Amino acid sequence: MLEQAADALDRQDYDTAAKLIAILSAERPDDLLVRLYAAKLQAATDRLDDALQGYRLVLQQAVNPKLVAEARSGIERIDLLQAQNRADELEIARSGIEERSEPGFLVLEPMSADQKQATFKQFATIMNLDPYSARLQLPSRGWRLYRVGQMGRLAFLRDRLLKAGIPCFCVSQHDTQQVFVFQVNHLQSFHPQAEIVCTDDRSELRTLKFDWSEVTQIVTGMLPIFEEVVEIDGRNRTRRKAKILDYVSIYDLQLRDRRTIFRLCAQTYDFCDYKQSITQKRHPLMSEPRNRSGANLGGVLNGDRIPVTSRDNWKNVISQISEQISEQISEHQTQSSFTPFAETAIGYPELLHRIDPHLELLRRADSMWDRAFHLYSTLAMCRDRDATRL
Repeated sequence: MLEQAADALDRQDYDTAAKLIAILSAERPDDLLVRLYAAKLQAATDRLDDALQGYRLVLQQAVNPKLVAEARSGIERIDLLQAQNRADELEIARSGIEERSEPGFLVLEPMSADQKQATFKQFATIMNLDPYSARLQLPSRGWRLYRVGQMGRLAFLRDRLLKAGIPCFCVSQHDTQQVFVFQVNHLQSFHPQAEIVCTDDRSELRTLKFDWSEVTQIVTGMLPIFEEVVEIDGRNRTRRKAKILDYVSIYDLQLRDRRTIFRLCAQTYDFCDYKQSITQKRHPLMSEPRNRSGANLGGVLNGDRIPVTSRDNWKNVISQISEQISEQISEHQTQSSFTPFAETAIGYPELLHRIDPHLELLRRADSMWDRAFHLYSTLAMCRDRDATRL
């Protein structure tokens, strides 16, 4: 039967060879000659990595000089073939690299522990890293801004990573700049359409309407508020240090077909419209004063006014929006892992300095986190738009 398998390989009858070698492998699992022919079949059917592993196993265990020579010859042929394939890929990619010279971003997507274990060696080869560094650089919590450079080179790397089973995407800087962003002052109406009072790029106040069905994605994030504080160390010496004192919630409504983002910010949202004030839970001793429109103005318990905080009002606004979009927005259409992305993005300060955050927060100093959130949101918009084209 082994001679028949060898003859089938010579005739390039790979189906017959595969059947015969499968039978032989089951009957004689430790036969190195069978393993050698299995590696030859894998090499002939373009399974080069499996063939390379098979040849190396034969080379490690074989004593027969003929088997050793054939295994070495097979390894050499695969090395030459892989080198030629890489050269061909680079040659093909060069034209694309030269044509696509505009700047762009390469983003790695999060992976499970099993995915990282299965792909980190290939990632190390593609990125010319040692295996330990490669394992650390593959993200598990959220997106990682991995490379900034020419789109041609990034697209070439993206294709190789995807082929290796590593989830990623790349977006040109030009595409992220083709998104219209409006800072929401407040929602004037929820039914039957959303009516939003907002400011545009020129800080002009506008009123816009859209159907809730147009919302295709939600992007959320928490922006840290840094303040300079005075600390006293163990030697009773004072020193100034920047610390995070609070966080501000950001909520982006994305309308893919309009290439538009409506950005809500908990710090700047105007809650003057009492329709959006939180409705207190009814208490037997609580009265509920209302305005002319019938909206709740806050509860009164035993004659004392119950305070309604901005945090409560913000939660109520987000809850009302969620009710409107719950039918068409799934968990996969909500991007909420901003923090791990920002931790990598702030490593590119020169890039972030050129980004308009489209936010006007009350803080002493500008923050890279605001700019990183705008980049995160526009990348999500472009990735979502590209995914619908496939």
